[in-house]
Amino acid sequence: MDLFESTMIGGVSARNHFIRSATAEGKATEDGFPTETIRQVYLNLARNEVGVIITSLASVADYEKSSGYQLMMDRDGLIPAYQEITETVHAEGGSIVMQLVHGSSSAQAFPEQAKILGPSSIRNPISGLVPRQMDVDDMAEVAGLFARAAVRAKRAGFDGVQIHGAHSCLLSQFLSPVFNQRTDAFGGSRENRFRFVREVYDAVRGAVGPAYPVWMKLDCTDGFENGLSTEDFLWNGEQLAMRGLDAIEVSGMRQPRVYKGAYYREAAERLAERINAPVILTGGVRSVEDMQVICAESRVQFFGMSRPFLAHPDYITRLKDKR
Repeated sequence: MDLFESTMIGGVSARNHFIRSATAEGKATEDGFPTETIRQVYLNLARNEVGVIITSLASVADYEKSSGYQLMMDRDGLIPAYQEITETVHAEGGSIVMQLVHGSSSAQAFPEQAKILGPSSIRNPISGLVPRQMDVDDMAEVAGLFARAAVRAKRAGFDGVQIHGAHSCLLSQFLSPVFNQRTDAFGGSRENRFRFVREVYDAVRGAVGPAYPVWMKLDCTDGFENGLSTEDFLWNGEQLAMRGLDAIEVSGMRQPRVYKGAYYREAAERLAERINAPVILTGGVRSVEDMQVICAESRVQFFGMSRPFLAHPDYITRLKDKR
């Protein structure tokens, strides 16, 4: 397989098999609008032939921010500013997907002002923050926030949306037995822990329709002892694919201190064997030779990157030269 040939991934046209994984620029305005700096970031990525650009995480809720200068997608007034972004990328022949997120106790820029929600009211071992345990009304509200944000992204011209279900955000906390210690229908078994994620996906799918690309980013490990297991991750991915999810990006919270290649290769390969939706392998992916081996030996065909594009927007050209 030629990794540099154009293709389709999860309903989105891609100029090659390299995906710019969501990367927080921290350059939005205080009220969440994309700035000229952000437009230039995506312009440079598109001009340098990134296969598909995934934006930095955009919050669906007006009552919390993971960082002070985070993108937002919580209101209709943002749509014209994002239309400038998508038009810029499309004019360069690129594709762009918006990542939608609801944070939680893992990080809050203004914790004293935020409404911090979580599956359980337990102290977060990362941040020390304690969220309020959500009730069913909270869950319905959050599912609606995701759905409305996805509609805004569609209206703004994004080629698809990616629901952030990794990196200790709200959805990943529901999936993790470390964060989710509920005893009702949304906690305990993996089927119960998955229930809220399913409801969010169903709300988004119902809002944007069956043809609009909806992706999700999932952890294959949350990095905690007795946390999310690989088998749970595989089951979660299977369930989402069966419900029509268009692509899954595989990530995680535990990385080796010494570079040893793609961190989550085994989990991504196992998932790709079980589902028909394309799988994106992210984390420690650097060498074209390694990627070609993975393509040849598995059904993983797409590769997400973040740091290389931060250092070198022309990273695709550099990979071609090394090839």
